[in-house]
Amino acid sequence: MAYEVTMPRLGWTMEEGVFGEWLKQDGDEVQAGDLLFTVEGDKATQEVEVFEAGILRLPANAPAPGDVIPVGARLAYIVQEGEALPVESGQAESSSQVAPAASPSQSGSVSRPLAADGRGSPAISPRARRGGGGVGGGWAGF
Repeated sequence: MAYEVTMPRLGWTMEEGVFGEWLKQDGDEVQAGDLLFTVEGDKATQEVEVFEAGILRLPANAPAPGDVIPVGARLAYIVQEGEALPVESGQAESSSQVAPAASPSQSGSVSRPLAADGRGSPAISPRARRGGGGVGGGWAGF
């Protein structure tokens, strides 16, 4: 199964980051925990690890150093031996609008499985996307 590598949210208010550099090359075999790329967030440059094992595949429109990338945008794919890249048509629009599954306070998961139709699945629920808290909708009692 192919996994999307996406721009992680490195802080609560991060909406985009400056792509630093690839630490692995197209076609490299990667293991969970390998450092994949660097991102310049609001306050620091951070190395981002991959949580899936497979082969790194960079699409033709993969980011270059200095590119400003929105959080959740697709950067690359992790595929298995002999597996083809998912169909690119319509992919960039849907994946760039989906927030990553990562917690905002950590580098987070930079990959998520693709649905059978090759499109990324939503990473968070609509309620979480709205920011509605628990009872009372916020930080009541604090």
